[in-house]
Formats: sequence, C-alpha cells, structure tokens
Amino acid sequence: MPSIKHPFEPDFLYQVDEYGNIRITNGNQWGVFTKEGIHLSGDIRHADPQLCVWVANNPSQEGQLRSSAVTAKRG
Repeated sequence: MPSIKHPFEPDFLYQVDEYGNIRITNGNQWGVFTKEGIHLSGDIRHADPQLCVWVANNPSQEGQLRSSAVTAKRG
C-alpha cells in the first residue's frame, strides 16, 4: 500500500486504502479522505490535498517508465 509521512507534520502518515481513498493516521487518531483531500470519515478532519493527490497517483508497475538501461538489458 503506497504511503508517505507528511514532510512538515511527520507524525501524520498518508496511506492509500483498498478503495483508493487516503487514510491518514496520527497515533490512535485516523481520518479517511478522497484523493482530492475531501473528508469522508474519522477523527482527523483536515488533510493536505496536494499530498493526497501525490500519494494516490501511484501507477501500476507496468505503467511506470523504465530507464533505457533496464530496457536494454531485458532485450
């Protein structure tokens, strides 16, 4: 599950859940937000919308760009 800690609030962990929403945790507190940072449920009611978009934008392995060095080795 993709995740990142907020750079200015490192106690807040942003994670993508199984439904594609963002789950933010801070100790025992949590909140669920859309990819755009809109609150859906939970005690934490504020999210960094840019970080929500960033952590949610996690392309599949097949969709990621590969370096030419890796491609050349595979043939």
